[in-house]
Amino acid sequence: MDYALPHRSLEQVLIDEAPQALIVTSPEGEVWLWNRMAQQTFGYTAAEALGRPLAELLVPADQIEEHAALQQRALREGEAQARAAMRRHQDGRLMYVDLFKRMVREEGPGATGEAHCVISTYRDVTAQKVARDAQWIGQRYRNLLESVPDAIVIVNDSGRIVLFNSQAERLFGRSRDQVLGSSIETLLPTRYRHVHIGHRTRYHATPQMRSMGAGLELYGLRGDGNEGEEFPVEISLSPLDTEEGRFVMSAIRDITERKRFERELQEKNAALLVANQAKDRFLATMSHELRTPLNAIIGFTGILLMRLSGELTSEQERQLGIVKSSAEHLLSLINDLLDVARIQAGMVQLSPEPVDVGALLREVHASLMPLAQAKSLAFELDMPEGAPVLQVDRRALRQILINLSNNAIKFTEHGAVRLELRHEGRDTLVRVRDTGVGISEADQKKLFGAFTQVGDPRRRPEGTGMGLHLSARLAELLGARIEVESHVGEGSCFTLRFGAQAGAVAA
Repeated sequence: MDYALPHRSLEQVLIDEAPQALIVTSPEGEVWLWNRMAQQTFGYTAAEALGRPLAELLVPADQIEEHAALQQRALREGEAQARAAMRRHQDGRLMYVDLFKRMVREEGPGATGEAHCVISTYRDVTAQKVARDAQWIGQRYRNLLESVPDAIVIVNDSGRIVLFNSQAERLFGRSRDQVLGSSIETLLPTRYRHVHIGHRTRYHATPQMRSMGAGLELYGLRGDGNEGEEFPVEISLSPLDTEEGRFVMSAIRDITERKRFERELQEKNAALLVANQAKDRFLATMSHELRTPLNAIIGFTGILLMRLSGELTSEQERQLGIVKSSAEHLLSLINDLLDVARIQAGMVQLSPEPVDVGALLREVHASLMPLAQAKSLAFELDMPEGAPVLQVDRRALRQILINLSNNAIKFTEHGAVRLELRHEGRDTLVRVRDTGVGISEADQKKLFGAFTQVGDPRRRPEGTGMGLHLSARLAELLGARIEVESHVGEGSCFTLRFGAQAGAVAA
């Protein structure tokens, strides 16, 4: 009887139809033979695998040393084997295999007996390994994790699900039997799965506890297949190192409602921003329109008070004085509104230039001296030699210093107001000290609000409540900040602090 095969040799049939993946490599690990079962097990065709390093094809990065040790043992001792060794499929998923390696020596005339090749057989035992892991984890943790409020999913080091509590079943709309043994990526929408494999692999390489809400923004898939419902999730991760190997526990929450609230809040904030910008533009426009007639009122009232048009009775003079004073107060309020509107609308254009801070302080001191003298206050100026030159907007800096100094004089009835220039490390400080009424700790928290005046309402001087608010906003634009120290009845100290980064400082 003729047993010859018409198309393939018996040797080829034995190789192709072997029940296990059969791979032959050189002693250095280059693939020489790759049978049909190897393609079925690992995904690569023979054409894709031949001539490439076996480690490059199958071995995860954290298993390279283990693979190399097995190869060396086979070359040294003639054979080596491993149970449930982790290997990588062509599509990136991890799998477990039982493998056996045997070294073949050179034979025949002139052979040296050196290693000729290594024959390896592989059997996919992923299902069995996952089943054992699921049984082991379930016995130890299932009862405990059924009582927690979050969906809990535990995966082994290949990323396969080995525990799925009842909360997870409700959250993902799948039964435990449907998902046990599946890759964790099956719980994600399709478009996230490939990227997540990389994230998961890196996490398993360097696991650490990650709190709820930290890390990546992820979505879950409720139901099975591409028709499932996507929903945003928040995940915390915890590694579990056990005698059976390393597992990772995920606590998962559906944050759909939170995302909806956040989206609504963002939409409302955007609408408020538009409305606020419209308000600022309106204030800026109306302030300009109102200043013109007010300046006319102040100007013509001043002319009448100068008696250029004839004599005035004492009552007329008093009433004109009220008109002029009220108009000036209203103009001051409008100017403050205009400045606030400009700042909030981003319309303030700063023009940084070298500013001699000492010269500017002398200018402010001279301009406010009459106010201090009218109240019989000492108005002192304390500066070191060689005052600094800052690269700042001169007009904005002057307005801040005027506001702070004017407030100090306004709220001080006895004693002195003192302007100081100091250095602290690389910072430049301008301080305004007074011996006035002081500010309570509660009022200090409200100092820099718009239209805010603190202290006893019956003792407040006339003002708009905008000076400190404007000063603080201008200081921010200059890269500085205003600090305050005060005690009731002991006076106050306002400090304008310029850090080294706020402007170039020259001697």
